Amino acid sequence: MKILLTGATGLIGKEVGKLLSQEGFEIVALSRDAGLAGKELPFRCKVVEWKGPGNAFPETTLAAFESVDAVINLMGENLSGGRWTEEFKKRILTSRSDATRELIQAVYSRANPKHWLQASAVGWYGESRDGTVFDENSGKGSGFLADVCEQWEGALSALPDGVRRVILRTGVVMSHKGGAFPKMLDPILNGIGGVIGSGHQLMSIIHLEDAARFVVYALKTATLEGPYNLVVEQPVMQKLLTQRLCVLLHVQPGPPVPALALKVALGEMSELVLQSQSVASVRISETGFRFRYGTVHELLQEICSWHQHPLEPHRATFIQYAEQFVPRELGQVFPFFSDARNLESITPEWLNFKIKSVSTGDKIEKGTKIRYRLKLHGVPIAWLTDIAEWEPPTLFVDNQLKGPYSLWYHEHSFETVPGGTLLKDWVRYRLPMGKLGALMGLGKVRSDVSKIFAYRKEIIAQRFGN
Repeated sequence: MKILLTGATGLIGKEVGKLLSQEGFEIVALSRDAGLAGKELPFRCKVVEWKGPGNAFPETTLAAFESVDAVINLMGENLSGGRWTEEFKKRILTSRSDATRELIQAVYSRANPKHWLQASAVGWYGESRDGTVFDENSGKGSGFLADVCEQWEGALSALPDGVRRVILRTGVVMSHKGGAFPKMLDPILNGIGGVIGSGHQLMSIIHLEDAARFVVYALKTATLEGPYNLVVEQPVMQKLLTQRLCVLLHVQPGPPVPALALKVALGEMSELVLQSQSVASVRISETGFRFRYGTVHELLQEICSWHQHPLEPHRATFIQYAEQFVPRELGQVFPFFSDARNLESITPEWLNFKIKSVSTGDKIEKGTKIRYRLKLHGVPIAWLTDIAEWEPPTLFVDNQLKGPYSLWYHEHSFETVPGGTLLKDWVRYRLPMGKLGALMGLGKVRSDVSKIFAYRKEIIAQRFGN
C-alpha cells in the first residue's frame, strides 16, 4: 500500500513512519519544510511540501498523491508550542480543522484512498469534574480543546462516502524521546518539581510505542472504524504520578507547584496540566490489540529505565536523543564513525574541537582512550574519553573520564532498516555541583547538545546523500 503520512516529523509521526517502513509500506510524507523533514525523518520515504492552510498545493505534491491507498493525518500545531493567545489558539484550530479539509480536497483530486486515519485527542471529552470516566460512547465535553476536537473530527465530513474513517483520540503521549515526559521530568530531577496544583487531577496517558503500534494496527485491520481512545487502562492522579516518578528515579519530590503560579506563568494553557482528563478505552480492548505497556506502572517503569545511571545504580541522569536515517548500507556507514579522525569533521567549528591523541593509533577498540581539547563558550576544556563498549558494526559507547561533566555517556547505535541505516545517539549526562549545577546549566547544555546534533545531521546528510 502507498500511504500519505502527515505530521511525520512529530513524536508519534516518526514512530509510525518507522513501523510502516519496516513493514514494507511505500510512504509519502507531507511537511511544511521538505528540506528540513528530509534530514529529520528517521525512515525511507518521499517528502513533499505544503505550507499549510490557505496555501496552494504545489503540482509536485499533488502528483505524489496519485495512487495513494490510505492517509494517516497526524498534523496539528503543538499545543504547548506557545502561550495561548487568541492568535495562537486560532493556529491550533486552523492547523487541524482547516488543514484537514484542504488536505481532503487535494488528495481526492488525484487519488481515491479508501482508508483515512485521523488524529484527535481525549480533549474531546472536556474536563472530568466529578470523577466520571469517559469512554468512546461518551459525548463531547465543553471548553476550548473540546471545541477544537469537534471541528477537527468534523472536517472529515468532507470525505467521500465509502471511506473508512478511524479517529485516534490520543491521551498524553509518554516517552523518553520527547513530548510531555521530559517537561515533567526535568523539574523533578532538578529538585524543584513536585505535585502540581491540588494533585488530584487525573491524567490519561499512553506509551509512545503503543500509540504508534495501534495506528499501524488500525491501518491494517479493515474492520476498525470510528473513534478509539489511545490511553492505558486507567487514568492516573497527578500526585500519584509524581510520587511514582520520584521512586523510580531515586529522587525526592520538590515543593508543590501552586495552581495560581501556573496560571500566571502559562495563562490558559495551564489547563493542560490542571484539568482532570479521566478517559478509558473500551473499544481498543475489543479489537484484539494488546498494549505492551498497558498499566501506568509498566509505562513509567519503562520510560524511567532510560534515565538510570549506566555506572551507578539508584541514580538518575538527564538524557538527549537523536536519530537519523541515511540511505546507505550499514557496512558503508559504520567505518566512518569508527575512525576517530572523522570526529572533527562532524563537530561544529564553534567548539574548536581538536583531537590530541588516540591510545590505539588509527584503530578504535574497547578501552581506547581519546584525548581532545575544545572550547565551550570561550572556556578551554581538556577532555579524556574511554571507549567503554565496542561492538562493530552496531554499537559503541564513549564515556568521559575527565572533562566538564559529572557524567557524559554517549551511546552510538547503528541499525539496518529498509533502504539504509538508522543512526541513533543517546547521551546520558549529569552536571557538576549536583542540583545547583543542573538548575543553573541544564537549559544551556540542552541547547548546546541540540545544536551539535543538528550540525552532525547536516554533515552526515551531505556525506551519505540523505
